[in-house]
Amino acid sequence: MRNRSVCSSFLILLTVLTLSPAARAQGGGDVRRRTIAITYYKDPIAIPFAGTTLRPTAKGEATVERWRKRNESEIDIKIENVIPAYNYGGDYTTYVLWAITPAGQVDNLGEFRLSGSSARLKAATPHQTFAMIITAEPHFLVKLPSTKVIMENLAPNTDKVSIQASQIYFTGDSGRFYTDTTLPQIAERDYNKIPMELLQGRRALQIARLADGERYDPDDFTQAVNLLNQAEAAYRRGEKVHEVGRISRDSIALAVRARDISEERAIAAARRAEISRRDAEVRRATENAEDLGSRLSDSEARLKAAEIARVSMGDQLDRAIREGADARAENRQLKSDNQRLRDDVDRLTQELSTARATIGELQGQASSATARLSEIERAERDRQQVERERQQTEARRRDFEALRAAASAIVKVKPSGSGFIATLPDSFFVPNQTTLALRVKAKMDQLARVISGNPDQVFTIEGHSDARANADGFALGRAQAVADYIAALGVTRTNFRVESRGASVPISTGRTLAAKAANRRVELVFVGPQ
Repeated sequence: MRNRSVCSSFLILLTVLTLSPAARAQGGGDVRRRTIAITYYKDPIAIPFAGTTLRPTAKGEATVERWRKRNESEIDIKIENVIPAYNYGGDYTTYVLWAITPAGQVDNLGEFRLSGSSARLKAATPHQTFAMIITAEPHFLVKLPSTKVIMENLAPNTDKVSIQASQIYFTGDSGRFYTDTTLPQIAERDYNKIPMELLQGRRALQIARLADGERYDPDDFTQAVNLLNQAEAAYRRGEKVHEVGRISRDSIALAVRARDISEERAIAAARRAEISRRDAEVRRATENAEDLGSRLSDSEARLKAAEIARVSMGDQLDRAIREGADARAENRQLKSDNQRLRDDVDRLTQELSTARATIGELQGQASSATARLSEIERAERDRQQVERERQQTEARRRDFEALRAAASAIVKVKPSGSGFIATLPDSFFVPNQTTLALRVKAKMDQLARVISGNPDQVFTIEGHSDARANADGFALGRAQAVADYIAALGVTRTNFRVESRGASVPISTGRTLAAKAANRRVELVFVGPQ
């Protein structure tokens, strides 16, 4: 009974300690914000919007009309004085309109597409009483608003609506995947040329990756990656913005699903781990309780044994005297056996000395054999190293000849020392400019692919000019234009250097237009393997 009481008390204490962290962890992640919820009836109502501290100069107006039969509130909103969303950090690409009920339900009503600093959006919601806010978001399919609230509705000056100004509690995005507070490292005019859906697809995939989508939902994550790669390729090919946007939206949907599934599975895994931890603690508590009971039983048994020992002490003393006499007789026998063992040890010691001498001789022979074997192995390794270097040199030469042949099929190639020179003539450029002509795009793409297929090949891009006042700058500009183009198509910049020869290396000394055009060229100088 006493053992069971100890076990029960221990288990109750462990259960209380185990459940306490869970109880302490109960808490809301709700966002507390004082805003205005409006109940709409029938007539169209003009609702003003004002900017928050993130964008104080922003303003807007929404017209809200309640349709009772359709159980729907139609919204037509226009906003002004808004800057691109990426100004709040690289995580954000667009703006989303939200409806928030007094009960805390949030609905994504759609995204704004900025035209300059203004935008317009038409949306609808089944709610009759709700507040409206506008937030900066990473993409249009977000399910919870971020903390970047840039605008919210104000109370209209009319008695045709009911107004509730109170604390509205709603669950917003935790923001743990929104860590990029820097502006995009790219000029604004170039950034704005990229389709909005493609920018949003990149952010949606990044969020799914941070949510560990590759681990918890690899199928959806892989499909999202493949679709985004297709959209990127379509954009580089110059396909229509509508097609790029369609593929990007499919990628965003899969990335959002991968994030949702990953977060659910991560929470489930954490719960399973917590349950396992608690089960282990309960098992340890049970084992400790059983151990306490076992020790108590052992103490009681030892107490009974001590009592028995006290009663039979006299009998045990008589038995000990008899056993002592027997031990003395046995000791005499052991002394005789001990002398015999000493003689055996002396004989074995002599035999061991002889064996050690034999082992020393054999070890010397083994050392000589090992030295000879090491010398043979070292010679073989040297021979194999020479053979590997010869094969690698042959492979580099074959690759270089293949590069020469492929380049000669695209542009004019001439030998130079141990390598060759690929010449891009004046016709590859806009006349008297450093910009590549559009008509040579196909050839430049082929040339870039050929060079990028040889990632270990180093070369020099030399710009040449005719005799003119700014010959060096002109030649360097054309050489740099070629370098930027092939680098954008995958050629590593560390594999080449850009130089200007100006008018110092003419190939024609004539004064005709054709002779001057021949001197205006860009040469790619490749050096063969040594």
